[in-house]
Amino acid sequence: MSATKFRKAIASQLSRITSCPESQLLGLLGTPKTALNQQFNIPIPRLKSQRDSVQLSNELAHKFQPDSLIQEASAKGPFLHFSVRPTEYIRQTLLQVYNEQSNYGCHTADKSHIVVLDYSSPNIAKPFHAGHLRSTILGNFVKRIHQAMGYPVIGINYLGDWGKQYGLLAVGFEKYGDKALLEKDPIHHLYDVYVKINSDITEDVDRQANEYFRRMEEGDLTVLEQWKRFRDLSISSYKSIYKRLGIEFERYSGESETEPYIQPLYDLLQSKNLINKTADGAWTVDLSSYDLGSPVVRRADGTSLYLTRDLANLILRQSPKKSMYIVGTEQSLYMQQMFKIAELASLATNMHHVSFGRVQGMSTRKGTVVFLQDILDTAQEQMLKNLKENVTKYNELLTLGIQKGGQRLVGQEAANLVADQLGTSAVIVQDLFANRVKNYSFSYDRMTAARGYTGVYLQYTHARMCAIERKTNTQITTDCDFSLLKEKEAFELALAVSQFPDVVKSSYQSMEPCVVVQYLFKLAHTMGQANSTLRIKDVDPSLAEARMLLLWAARTTLANGLKLIGISPLERI
Repeated sequence: MSATKFRKAIASQLSRITSCPESQLLGLLGTPKTALNQQFNIPIPRLKSQRDSVQLSNELAHKFQPDSLIQEASAKGPFLHFSVRPTEYIRQTLLQVYNEQSNYGCHTADKSHIVVLDYSSPNIAKPFHAGHLRSTILGNFVKRIHQAMGYPVIGINYLGDWGKQYGLLAVGFEKYGDKALLEKDPIHHLYDVYVKINSDITEDVDRQANEYFRRMEEGDLTVLEQWKRFRDLSISSYKSIYKRLGIEFERYSGESETEPYIQPLYDLLQSKNLINKTADGAWTVDLSSYDLGSPVVRRADGTSLYLTRDLANLILRQSPKKSMYIVGTEQSLYMQQMFKIAELASLATNMHHVSFGRVQGMSTRKGTVVFLQDILDTAQEQMLKNLKENVTKYNELLTLGIQKGGQRLVGQEAANLVADQLGTSAVIVQDLFANRVKNYSFSYDRMTAARGYTGVYLQYTHARMCAIERKTNTQITTDCDFSLLKEKEAFELALAVSQFPDVVKSSYQSMEPCVVVQYLFKLAHTMGQANSTLRIKDVDPSLAEARMLLLWAARTTLANGLKLIGISPLERI
């Protein structure tokens, strides 16, 4: 990697001068900054020398010899700074992007280290709402960042399709269900049924729900046939929403699949002496010594709970090497309890909870519950309205169309697709912009704005670069004169591009998508500055080729970053 080559050059020479291991020095070197001078630095106090840090810094700067990659070493207090040779840095960066293209930013890892992700996970009896939106978008990022780091990933949509809440839904459907509405819109209709039956809940209704669930666990074919129909219709409806978000799961699973593993789980917990029985006959696991309470794993009536089924699911999955659960922060205690029981029972290790905060300030045209489909529809409608405001460009879009899946769409179909992709981009970026554990206030107006920190701005930046590539008769080639890229904007853009592999690694280590998102805004801003200065049209062909390669590399990097956060880059808007 380009930046890595420069870091190694610095670390190699410093290692000879200081006798510090090269690996230690590489770990201390700061990443390249978007600045004209002093791209790398190292904090001398962290060398843990007995010498005065300022004195040592000055001495090392004097001893360091410039070479073909590093132009100068200079001391500033206890820090040692390094400046690269701009032309060589630009050349190495652009060559790397050109050679790797869509793989630029990716790393390699142990291919046998399979990672299993649980995300989205809606409940059949409840709405696919804003909370699932966060789990879905964040989970898709977690999947993609693992893939970028070289790990094989299995993404599982673990549906809430079992338990007493489903029994309550079934009782409600007998009273309020409509087969035609179920076929037309299963998610909304089942939710309406669930709300109605909850509004007139009685002791008798509660008893019926428990009885229905007990029949499910006992394998009653009649109730299981209805359960399967509800489940299949719901999954079909979910898939249409996931398709709009560009999300695919390796498999759909659910609590129902764990049923054959419930008894083996109980046997295992008993063999590990983890079960305690309460006065009413319920089974608990005492985790008080870990400040995690005593969670119930079997009710007094013998039925299982969500925790039971999550633990049984680990037996089903045969203890994957790494498991990640993308679930809200409000479930932190539950996840800790589950992980601790899994550890004590030797069911699994290396389990991680990727938590996230709540979405605040949402509303819907259809009531108090916000369905994900309504969010996407509203965003699409707003973006279509925005597109129509620029009559010339809108007519151009209708005429020239857009590529999708190997075919070109034109007319209103093309406009609807662009509006939908802009809308989903806006939703994704607003969700991932801040630290994931923070709550954020949802705003349609801010989200769909063409300027500012929005997905729309990133898409417009990418599309603008694609337009330049289409309209200028300049080839993209590495057989160009890199020394012609003398402007500070060119160097700053190359520096920004070179940061991407480190950004990917940093985002993986923290599981923070905002690291990538905020980098993309910085990159897009730097691209805008470079584009306004580095003309390609009507300049010397040699200069045009060098500048074109630079802008193309930046656009490729932006596209790779957008894909990493789950956005399909648009080539025309």
